[in-house]
Amino acid sequence: MGRITESRADVYQEITDQMIAMIEAGTRPWSKSWNGSTAPNIPLRSTGVPYRGINVLTLWVAAMTKGFASPHWLTFKQALALGGCVRKGEKGSTVVYANKIEVDADRGGQGGDQGSGDGKRQVAFLKRYTVFNSEQIDGIEAKYPAPAPVITATNPDARDAELDALFARIPITVRHQGSQPYYRPSDDIVTMPEFADFHTSDDYYSTLAHELCHAVGHPTRLARATLISTKREDYARDELVAELGAAFVSGAIGIKLHDREDHAAYLSNWLEALRNDKRAIFTAARHAQDAADWLLSRMGADSAAQLDEAA
Repeated sequence: MGRITESRADVYQEITDQMIAMIEAGTRPWSKSWNGSTAPNIPLRSTGVPYRGINVLTLWVAAMTKGFASPHWLTFKQALALGGCVRKGEKGSTVVYANKIEVDADRGGQGGDQGSGDGKRQVAFLKRYTVFNSEQIDGIEAKYPAPAPVITATNPDARDAELDALFARIPITVRHQGSQPYYRPSDDIVTMPEFADFHTSDDYYSTLAHELCHAVGHPTRLARATLISTKREDYARDELVAELGAAFVSGAIGIKLHDREDHAAYLSNWLEALRNDKRAIFTAARHAQDAADWLLSRMGADSAAQLDEAA
């Protein structure tokens, strides 16, 4: 079996370039507030299973830029199998599948290949495939009806008892004091301003999710290296992980991500990281999905693990 090398490099660079272009234009690919829309749904496969990691970001971008409201995405063959037909002229969107294959150790390798000690080694590969939003497909309306209109809460400033209950299940200490949200690893405590200090309830809960995503990286939990590093670039990378993780959690529980003004200072750092490493956004998305999974599982809103996220 031959190695998949050039196509793998291409898809890493293609998706990274897409993210760079959006950030340079002043938009964050994981935030839907830049176009005035409501909270984004987690994209779903044809079976209803949620996409994960980098695929959530790429499909959010596609939905935002093309104006899709439906969370459902299908391949061309899946549409045909359901009696549907992709409309002429419609362009698909890229998603990726990551996994590893085992090959003989004497084959020429690259950095990142992992030896198993038995004459075999694991080679990572990344495969792209094309999907279409259900709104691009005729004949499947009965299975994937148009989403119901979003009903705005009568009082978006009010606390949400259900969300309070979900966050209360997370075994991480949260205290309310001061005017700035933050997480300090040495204390392992999340500090939040009072609820009344936020403009909307979504601002409060998504900010709480962000700080909890930091806390999940503590050595007693997921032991994320960027959390405890003293390097400036690692600090910025962990901020990106927490922001993506908060976006994944927010999408899963149906709230809108808060665009924190203090994160604007990190944009140049994130751009630098993406320009220097075409895998940086993939790595951040993977760590963010791990953090979101940890939190959602404790909340009781666990997302099913799938092998579609990139390493």
